[in-house]
Amino acid sequence: MACFGATLLPVFTLNLILLNDTLGSNRKALLASQWQQRTMGVTYAPTLSDTHLFKTLRLNDRLAEINTLVFGSSTAMGITQLAFPDTLRIYNYAQSGHALSAALDEAEYVQQHAPQVKWLVIPLDWSIGFIYQHVEPAVIDLSAAAAMQQVQSAAKPVPLLDRMRDALSYPRIVGLLEIFKVILRAEDKPKAFRGYFLQDGSDDYRCADGTPGKDFDTVHRGTCTGFRFDGSATFANSSRVGNARSLILSATASSSKYHQNLALAHGMPDALLLQRLAALGERARQQGGGVLLFMPPLLPGMEAEFLRHPQLAADLQNTRRTLDEWARRQPLTILDAGQSERYGCRADEFIDEHHAVASCYEKIFRPFWRDALRPDGSINLPADGLL
Repeated sequence: MACFGATLLPVFTLNLILLNDTLGSNRKALLASQWQQRTMGVTYAPTLSDTHLFKTLRLNDRLAEINTLVFGSSTAMGITQLAFPDTLRIYNYAQSGHALSAALDEAEYVQQHAPQVKWLVIPLDWSIGFIYQHVEPAVIDLSAAAAMQQVQSAAKPVPLLDRMRDALSYPRIVGLLEIFKVILRAEDKPKAFRGYFLQDGSDDYRCADGTPGKDFDTVHRGTCTGFRFDGSATFANSSRVGNARSLILSATASSSKYHQNLALAHGMPDALLLQRLAALGERARQQGGGVLLFMPPLLPGMEAEFLRHPQLAADLQNTRRTLDEWARRQPLTILDAGQSERYGCRADEFIDEHHAVASCYEKIFRPFWRDALRPDGSINLPADGLL
């Protein structure tokens, strides 16, 4: 008991404090949203694996001033306002692990309830399989009232014994040691301790570009990891790709998720998803806007390697051919950015095989919007299928 009290008890107690704080993440999402609305800074609300509440709170705050929404999963999180002309005022509503069907649910809701949002930007991911998944539409509510109800709802109680086990688990202990390393390096150690264990979030700080930053979780403190005011992700906690060739070879292996996603449906996009996308495009045109579909950028050389693969090339060509023929019939535009090297993207503008950072997306979108922008500031989307 004496040994436990001297060694593990402090660890156990401090980790329980952090765990109990994590259970209030809905409230922290609201605090982070309110802070960002005031400061237009970069913030991190727990957790990056579930960003729906935070993004929905932000969306409702921004609705009055935007006319363009970016949907999708984390593959689209790198898209910033800088990739668009000034006439298109965006919010990036992309969320971690968000399937295409879920993005369509949200786009349909926005068309019905926010007609001022005339332009919808939607990714068609073949590499992570979303374009092939058959999922029935779901009824959702993205209103501010629904988001606030979620904030105020009590978190599902976690049994004390489970919390105790978690508090003494190896990852929690390692995480606590990392926190203490930061505290010991801090100039004001008592202040740093309070920031982790007694406050809702960190103190305000400045990112490298001068943007205000504030973190509402204990991880990635002071690194400007999280979301910008336009909804895009900074990916500041992620290292950039160094050895692209090894990742590409692994991606084409039969055990890789990319290989399996493509082979499972033999490259045939889901018919219901295409039907819903066509309806979105028609309604957007009737409302004076449009839908831009894009195939997200992949690590330079990766898609080209798939197109040389003896088995996967036919499946990928089937995807591209089907989407091209379908888009021409609608008519809709699909910007094919899969071979990111065609736009000048580099391997160090990716954090893995399918997540591009902002600079790559700017290279892809800026020329497209420049060509689509008329002298009077209006947008004329080409109707040429797969570009």
